[in-house]
Amino acid sequence: MMCWIYPAGWDIRKALQLLYKSNPVLFEWCASPIVYKETEEARWLKEILPHYFSRKKSLYHYLHMARTNYRTYLKGEEVRLKKYFYVLRPILAAKWILGEKCASPMLFDTLVEAELEESMKPVVSRLLAIKKNTPEMGYGVRLTEVNEYIDRKLEEIQTAAKTVEDSRREWDEINQLFLKILGNR
Repeated sequence: MMCWIYPAGWDIRKALQLLYKSNPVLFEWCASPIVYKETEEARWLKEILPHYFSRKKSLYHYLHMARTNYRTYLKGEEVRLKKYFYVLRPILAAKWILGEKCASPMLFDTLVEAELEESMKPVVSRLLAIKKNTPEMGYGVRLTEVNEYIDRKLEEIQTAAKTVEDSRREWDEINQLFLKILGNR
């Protein structure tokens, strides 16, 4: 049985298993401002979504994503400018999770406004302007100020993530939702 979860259709069983594991991708898709079609089942899923959010799992997901992209793409003298956003967004998402104790919003601009230090906003704004005027796969000189910011934030997030307790929910609400969806067909 398929359930339309943004932006693709997922087997409902798989989506509910991902929910139980607090998979950040599921939370991101459900928070997406781009909605092609929303089913009643998707609305039901979104109702119980916050009950299965794990700060710890999400923090480590975003930390891993940021570290991998940073190590892979932003250590040379010339870097793919687009990749800065592949590192900055997960850092800002992790900061949101630490502060707000809930899943982060999808939009980069929202995260920048809420989580980026004022001193870094002009730097990121310039980076956005450069990126917009550079070809999709465009390279540029490594931005030392941004790299230093990333180094600091990765360390801070790693330290903070160690202190966050993992939450564990039972399957009850998910099982009830599964049966409700089956009964709705």
